Amino acid sequence: MHAPKRVVLYARYSTDQQNPASIETQVDLGKDFVLRQGWYLADTFVDAGVSGSSFETRPGLQAALAKSNAGAYDVFLCLTLDRLSRDLEHSARILKILQFHDVELWTVHGGAAVSSMELGLRAVLSQEVLEQVRYRTREGMKTVAKHGRVPGGICYGYRIRREFDENGEPVRGLRSIDADEAATIIWIFERYAEGLKSGKNCRRAQCTRGAWSARPTMAGYRNPRSS
Repeated sequence: MHAPKRVVLYARYSTDQQNPASIETQVDLGKDFVLRQGWYLADTFVDAGVSGSSFETRPGLQAALAKSNAGAYDVFLCLTLDRLSRDLEHSARILKILQFHDVELWTVHGGAAVSSMELGLRAVLSQEVLEQVRYRTREGMKTVAKHGRVPGGICYGYRIRREFDENGEPVRGLRSIDADEAATIIWIFERYAEGLKSGKNCRRAQCTRGAWSARPTMAGYRNPRSS
């Protein structure tokens, strides 16, 4: 009688805007799949709020791959291939590492071992989807800026202005000057014009004008709430 296959389960969701419950769902479905196959779940690795286009910056994935080097498992399991990676080069690299250590790559969705051809085809599609998302995001930000609104977060010296369109939907990207914070910015630049160096200037602002970060940025200074 053959010993049951040892499985490492990997789960990931992309950013902190996605629902963290996605991880729990992936793990639950993976555990159910392992049970149905009669396998043994050796370990579970998770990367929360990490893009599928990254590789070295995913500690969960790196730890799982390191275990394959030690011969700790026979199957690397994830829900779908896009949970593994959305980058063609990274997908091929991961599969090559697993195959070198005689580890099979499986997905719950596919219900079978993933071949090099299938991985390549799906990785190309995932990468194309990622490029489309990036394009839509970039062009959307350009459109917002073109209409005089702010496409990013809140900056020191401004506050969110809440308005609604004719359909009752919030108009995003509107800002108004925050008088108190604007006074701090003016004070800093006045001191700078007088010859006070930026580091001392910022520290003095922190002491005399309330909560302010002493870390300079290219634009001048960083607001604590945008750190």
